[in-house]
Amino acid sequence: MSRDMCADVKMEEGYMRMSIEFNNDESRNKIQNAISNVEKEMKLYPSIIRRNIDEHAGNVSVEFGDDGLPRDDGDFCEKVMKQLGISNCAI
Repeated sequence: MSRDMCADVKMEEGYMRMSIEFNNDESRNKIQNAISNVEKEMKLYPSIIRRNIDEHAGNVSVEFGDDGLPRDDGDFCEKVMKQLGISNCAI
């Protein structure tokens, strides 16, 4: 079974990606709504990639790149995680 509401953050020079896994439609909708809310709040619009591994499970990735990594990028990810009740990232 896939993991639910589990976040993973990867960073390299000038690039950051946060992926959040889901294993049901309710979690998928919560993730998408949290990202949308934070985009509106911060007026920051990263690349969003949605991947399904089956009908109900997959992950949503938020990607920042190109112009370095301003502090807002990390703040964006923290705000999304907070809205979802995710207190730390998985390894």
